[in-house]
Amino acid sequence: MAGDLFRRNRPFNQLDGFYTDWSRHLTERCLPTLRDFPTDAKNEAVLGDIHSYYDTLNHYANKNTILYFLLPSWRSNSLETPILLLGDINPRLFTSLVQSFIDDVGLSQDPIRTFSTLAAWEDLSLQLENTINGTVSRLLDETREAQDGFIRRFSDKWVSSFRGSQSGTVIMETATSVTTDEEGGGAAIMEELVRIFREANQLRKSVITDIAGVLNMNQKVLFLESVCKLLSGFKHQDKAFQNSLFGYNLINQQLPPDDDNLFKPLHPSEEVNAHPNYPRPMVQNYAPPFPPDAHQFFRPFAPSGEVIDAHQNFHPPMMEQQYAPLPPPPPPMAQHQQHAPEEDHVIYIGNLAPWATAGLLYQRFSCYPSVRIAKICGDETGSYGYGFVSFADEREKTHAMKAMNRQIFLDREMYVGLAAKNSI
Repeated sequence: MAGDLFRRNRPFNQLDGFYTDWSRHLTERCLPTLRDFPTDAKNEAVLGDIHSYYDTLNHYANKNTILYFLLPSWRSNSLETPILLLGDINPRLFTSLVQSFIDDVGLSQDPIRTFSTLAAWEDLSLQLENTINGTVSRLLDETREAQDGFIRRFSDKWVSSFRGSQSGTVIMETATSVTTDEEGGGAAIMEELVRIFREANQLRKSVITDIAGVLNMNQKVLFLESVCKLLSGFKHQDKAFQNSLFGYNLINQQLPPDDDNLFKPLHPSEEVNAHPNYPRPMVQNYAPPFPPDAHQFFRPFAPSGEVIDAHQNFHPPMMEQQYAPLPPPPPPMAQHQQHAPEEDHVIYIGNLAPWATAGLLYQRFSCYPSVRIAKICGDETGSYGYGFVSFADEREKTHAMKAMNRQIFLDREMYVGLAAKNSI
């Protein structure tokens, strides 16, 4: 079903694309297969693709890539954290899906109560619960020990970097030096994390397989469909989340400010600077340009209780105030709105490590304020990579070509030169 999706010769810098391709495969191939005339053969084909997915992750996991798999750069939504374990779905969620169907929570998905007869589930669920709890607890303890070892080695290298001439060492380069340190034990820690990650994936595979083994054809369809939706939902969900009602309320909720001056009314002539950690409140800070109509006031009562004519005997002070026309408020965040230049100024960076990413490359050149985009490319063997960085300021591009050439980036000497085209 998957064609070359699970090929074993991807360069590392294309692994982010693997997650994208896998999500698209689940959405466009696996889910339609399960919904259209389900058969045992189709169920087995989808189950085989799920196995191949975890086998592919295990194949590409090594000491240079393991941190990417445990902490994928695109999996940044903290709301996913409770259902994740070591870089992927917590296997407890697979057993919980079946239990939810049995408890009739999913009647909209299972109106005919497909899971009403599942005699073998009680014994299997107890067995899986014991296996998952024991394995997950052990893997987390081993991960914690590996992390403690990494922290100790990182601190040693961080402190030692300030004793010699390496005063420019940054966190990223220090962490990289730990992961490649064969003699100091850093590389061994990475290998231990690889083993833990692979064992976690094997646990996920075995749990899915054991559950599918006790389900009939229709039950297996519903279970595999839920698993496919979970796996595909991790990618391309940021925009959908922001457009959802829950996402809108969460993003736009009124958080307590950490600046007492945030809500003080500003004079129209003052420049509006948004607080970096707090959205600009949707509050009108300017006096109304016109007085309210007379009919908007309550009719006052005379001391005797009789109603008096508001127009003849009552003149609110606001009616006598002269309102000068106010200039329109400045556009929000105007100081941050910049038009993109008509043409970028691009440099070429060669001899990059195969585990270099666009984000890391951008961070390396972020000392230049006008840096705009970073892009990573690589050869088919994955032994080395090259990239491009664009600048809005031509002077900063020229300075970067001279200053960054032959500098160390991820334990490799960069070769920086002029790119052939001024676009990425």
